[in-house]
Amino acid sequence: MVRASGYRLWDSSGKQYLDLSSGISATAGIGQGRPEIAEAMAAQARTLTFVHNSRVTNDQQELLAARLAGLAPEGVGKVMFTSGGSEANELSIRIARQYHLARGEWERTRIVTLSPSYHGATVGALSMTGRWDINRAYDPHLMHTVKVPAPVNFRGPFAGLDGEALADRAAAAVDAAIEATGPHTVSAVMVEPISPSAGMAVPPASYWQKVRDICDRYGILLITDEIVTGAGRSGEFLAMEHFGVVADLCNLAKGLSGGYVPLGATLVRTGIVDEIAVQSRRLAEVHTFSGAPISCAVGVAVLEVIVREGLVEQAAKRGVFLRSLLEDELGHLPFVGEIRGIGLMQMVEYVRSRDGREKLPPESDVAASLTAAMYERGVVLNTLGSQSALVGDCTVFFPALTMGETDLEHGVRVLREVLEDQHGRW
Repeated sequence: MVRASGYRLWDSSGKQYLDLSSGISATAGIGQGRPEIAEAMAAQARTLTFVHNSRVTNDQQELLAARLAGLAPEGVGKVMFTSGGSEANELSIRIARQYHLARGEWERTRIVTLSPSYHGATVGALSMTGRWDINRAYDPHLMHTVKVPAPVNFRGPFAGLDGEALADRAAAAVDAAIEATGPHTVSAVMVEPISPSAGMAVPPASYWQKVRDICDRYGILLITDEIVTGAGRSGEFLAMEHFGVVADLCNLAKGLSGGYVPLGATLVRTGIVDEIAVQSRRLAEVHTFSGAPISCAVGVAVLEVIVREGLVEQAAKRGVFLRSLLEDELGHLPFVGEIRGIGLMQMVEYVRSRDGREKLPPESDVAASLTAAMYERGVVLNTLGSQSALVGDCTVFFPALTMGETDLEHGVRVLREVLEDQHGRW
């Protein structure tokens, strides 16, 4: 790819594509090539290019922190910055460690995460990732973490459960894992509110509150990885707002900078920072580009666009439209097992038979063939294969928050044409 405008891409041959993936990774949420973002970058580059965060802050860093605190739930008033999502997830683990050390709880070192899940590509983030297909090659280098089944009810241990029954069983699995590990040794539970790795399954409304209550009962911190779901994609600024739950630490990246620069952030409940400060502890280990002025200036400009154009509210409305469109165009197809998601993050899972919910065999090569066929027809829309027993081949919609209904209709129609054309080859 050599050029982009809004949510359209051009490759080196001059071919144009409709991008339904926000840059292939749910990142370019406000569209590409916006002049006001370019001007914010240029203006900051002319003013203050760089200053390291270990001794001082800078005005753009302070401004972005204040804007994020203003958008965050009540009680979340502190922010630390990183270069991206993997770093933010690892930073939140370090903050949790300092918090427990400040309280004299030296044994709290273990992290509980869900499976399937994805938390990043660095060694620490891979350790927390519940994707054996991704992290098995690095197993000798990874930290030991405790994995618990995600609240997926399409297949697996919670298959067929709904509502309170699913919430109770899935939350009880988290509780049991903590008990088996030893509650006094657990530092944090790290989760994605809605995970693409878990097939975009949306948990019952009460599930996250139950997990929040479990953490509170044991004195464990709740960390949310909102790298994908945050910055408005779900139809709320933070996806956990759909469930009425406030995390102790919340990690953002991707849509926070709209893909214009590398940028991540960890939002922290003020009480946690206060507890650390009482013991005069501090996190001296910052990355070179933590709070970098140009990155933070871009973050401020991106948030201004999101707020000014009402993109959080638009993501909610467009999400309802996209979901209805998917149900109408694809829901009747016998090889479409389920359509899941929230806001502008929707997923279509394919099966051998709807009744049996069996995954398609690996030799069918569905993920690669569907993705390639969409590219051939000028649409960037990825289908992901999964080696998890819980999740099969899924087409993932991550359109820009600015995308209109006509382009969404076009993308879904092209997908239907490709599915009808390729299904016979499966």
